[in-house]
Amino acid sequence: MQRELNIINKQLKMIHKTFEERRNKHLLKYNLTSSQQEILFYLGFHEGEPIHQREIEKWFHLKNPTVTGILNRLEEKGFIMRKRGEADKRFRIIELTDKSRCLMQEMREEMQQMDDRIYSCMTKEERSQLCGLLERILDSLSEL
Repeated sequence: MQRELNIINKQLKMIHKTFEERRNKHLLKYNLTSSQQEILFYLGFHEGEPIHQREIEKWFHLKNPTVTGILNRLEEKGFIMRKRGEADKRFRIIELTDKSRCLMQEMREEMQQMDDRIYSCMTKEERSQLCGLLERILDSLSEL
């Protein structure tokens, strides 16, 4: 049983590592990393809502310095802008730029193609089972 658990842990790590490497390689043409893309997608999904850094930290379970670094790089590259909040000047609202909006649909389509390719080896039922099993693993880890 212990050996089986070690194999599962290793497989999960390898899947994550391989997936991230492929995404990062693919995102080179946009001068983005997978972490940066995920934040852009989050902002795109919440477009029109005032998004603050703290919300990103909570959603992605990341520490303040990590998110600050990602946002700084996105701003330097021209993908986001930060504006002072109207109601509370202490908070800076994070918004997409026209540059990132233009790329968003293209990146979504490419991500969908990558996902389709990854999951093409499974039936819909198997994908559903996998999602359920992974959710159970995450839930059990959250309880620790």
